[in-house]
Amino acid sequence: MSNRLIRKIISRSDEAVYDIIRPALWSRFWQIILAVILINLPFFLIYPLFLRGYWGVAIFAALLMIALFYLLRLYYGRYYTALLITNKRLIDASLTGFFNFSVLTILYGKIQDVDYKSKGLLKTILKIGDIYITFIKDQETLIKLASIKNPHQVVEMIIEQRDRYLREKREVQGQEAIRILAGLKKKLGEEKFNQLIYH
Repeated sequence: MSNRLIRKIISRSDEAVYDIIRPALWSRFWQIILAVILINLPFFLIYPLFLRGYWGVAIFAALLMIALFYLLRLYYGRYYTALLITNKRLIDASLTGFFNFSVLTILYGKIQDVDYKSKGLLKTILKIGDIYITFIKDQETLIKLASIKNPHQVVEMIIEQRDRYLREKREVQGQEAIRILAGLKKKLGEEKFNQLIYH
């Protein structure tokens, strides 16, 4: 099922997804309670509704359809709200309405700090916290990923991927600099190249 989310967001063949982080179910506790109530309500009222004949059956069907629609919305809202950790970037995807899907790309080279906070006894016991990402040269912009399970592990994973990405980028830049210098040395000749470099 996660493959559908990955295909929806990532089209590059050189990008690998390391993990998909979703908000903890606890963050949707009241929505889940409401879904349970909505699913059970038509069956609780089934006898008085069916006594009303056709209209009662229609009301029963309508209540059931509303409950199923809400349950479907809750499921897809959780499924399409995720943080994708890839080898190239972080992708914050969210389903804000039933048809409103947004994606925010966070490049590893722009990340300054990654922190987390866990407030309250219940969240601390359940190991749920909020992750905060700030950017280089723009400390005012803050991305908050709410109600993440085991936030310390997610923060460590993000920092590890950022460091790996920056290390690989430096290696590529170093190889490119060596290639340019080798080409310059070939064009100028060794004597002129040494004069240029060492004088």
